[in-house]
Amino acid sequence: MALRALQHAPITANEFAQMFRKCTPPGGWPRNIGVANSGGPDSSCLLFLIHRYLSKENPEQPQRVFSLTVDHALQPISEAMAKHSSNFAQRFGVEHVTSKIEWTQPLTPGEPLEAVARVARYRALFDAMTEKNIDALAFGHHIDDQVETSLMRLAWGSTNLGAAGMRSCRRWGMGMVEDSGHSEYGFEGMNRWIVRPLLDVTKDRILATCETNKLEYVTDPTNFQPDITLRNAIRHEIKASAQNKPQRPLPTLPQEIVQRLMTLETTARSLTDVPMSLDLSIEELRDGVRVLSQQAQDVDDRVDSALKSCSLPTFPGTFLVSKVALDQIEHPDVRRALVLRILRCISSYPWGSRNADAGRRRDSINRIVEQLWTKLTKKSLLRPFTAGARVLWSPVIIRGNSIKLPPVVINPILLKDDMLGWIASRSPPLDRRKLEQRSMPNTLEIDATKIMVDAYQKWRNGGPSTTSVLYDSRFLLSFDLDKLPQHLISSLLDNHVNKTRLMLLSRTRWFFPKVVIERDGVPETLHDKLFEEPTNSISPIPRRQYRKNEVDEEIDSGWVTIRWIRPLTAL
Repeated sequence: MALRALQHAPITANEFAQMFRKCTPPGGWPRNIGVANSGGPDSSCLLFLIHRYLSKENPEQPQRVFSLTVDHALQPISEAMAKHSSNFAQRFGVEHVTSKIEWTQPLTPGEPLEAVARVARYRALFDAMTEKNIDALAFGHHIDDQVETSLMRLAWGSTNLGAAGMRSCRRWGMGMVEDSGHSEYGFEGMNRWIVRPLLDVTKDRILATCETNKLEYVTDPTNFQPDITLRNAIRHEIKASAQNKPQRPLPTLPQEIVQRLMTLETTARSLTDVPMSLDLSIEELRDGVRVLSQQAQDVDDRVDSALKSCSLPTFPGTFLVSKVALDQIEHPDVRRALVLRILRCISSYPWGSRNADAGRRRDSINRIVEQLWTKLTKKSLLRPFTAGARVLWSPVIIRGNSIKLPPVVINPILLKDDMLGWIASRSPPLDRRKLEQRSMPNTLEIDATKIMVDAYQKWRNGGPSTTSVLYDSRFLLSFDLDKLPQHLISSLLDNHVNKTRLMLLSRTRWFFPKVVIERDGVPETLHDKLFEEPTNSISPIPRRQYRKNEVDEEIDSGWVTIRWIRPLTAL
């Protein structure tokens, strides 16, 4: 680490205590927290600050910190950086874990190395968290990273809400869809958190903190090579502007990066309230992204309020709202954010993935907004529609405690006490033939035989007494192995002889899960009762009681619990 004159104030213990408390997860801090430690100045500073903060006993804060490093094995310096990270953690008595990525398969031609490495890095960090029972991971991102992220999103045509950048606290999420049809992290990702305590701190103050406390760090040389990534190119342009140096001519950069930088300037001009451009100084960009972040927080608060006032009791896995209540929401940003919140909650894509947000495509979100907030006339015809995220929007007529779902809603047919509304639900899947043609798995049909047999055998050998399956990325099915009927497990253990299968299938137009035993191809439902009381911060939307003609009498096995697990919250 090169020494430099101390021109910026280091981060004090009291300052960091406030920063740390501001990014507390909604349910409070877990017992263990990890720090993603690359060996660079940002993560080294963060590990030092968290270790110092946790040295003072407080039952409401994490009780132990871990240092987690990923060795990509993609460049000669990576192993040395991992070793430095380990030595640095040991200096403070912090337990350290290095995960080395083994690249067993060659990269797909044209696949960006940065994106592949990022996916592998997060997978390795998640596995290390599992190994050490860590439920929150801290990253050393700072305000200058936030500026780069904001500009990158503008380069991809993002709205002002997307340009707000990273959150100081967010749920890890389920990740992306794998080839098997399952999500990367499953339900476990819904109970883990990413926090960024330094998100409002400048890089200069981080470096000053390192120098004041004699924290040694290493620097990744690829961070300053503009040809490698869009982020590096943006970083290079900002640095050149700060030093009054001529910016690099665009033709010397890769064509894709050139196109993105041009899109950045075009999109930035659409932000009428906040200037964001590569021509601005770093101080102006920091101020701009702070304003955008505060605007996004204000929109989140307004969406929270709108959801409480406009949502109606409904079936699990759906969202019901009256048209009158929707029309009270006038701000376009709040409308778009509300639609995104509902999509993410109801979608059968993994929670937190781009697909669950309809790819965050502006045209998809605008189409939904246009349909939901259409001005009714005597000639209005409302029909069900989809616009991404596997969510079906259907117009409904609400009469007392019942809802009607006609194929078309004509405004004049409404009776005096009728209420017009919309219900968002999981869209119907492709039929079996189309799924086979496209080599797509049927996420509504799961053979759980091996899952149950393996879990039962582990339990008999001292393993956990319960096992869980995430169904359609929407419901969690938990199985109590201690209450599992002996005749059933005996049949499953001999399934290769008696052709018995334990299947998870769907029922009703809302695609609720049910547990079915198949013997020689003959199905019998064992369980389909839904557990409807929220038990934690992952709270579902309000409930509507089932009517006899809507859902048949439910079957309760006594050893299966089915819960809706997707939150409607911003985090």
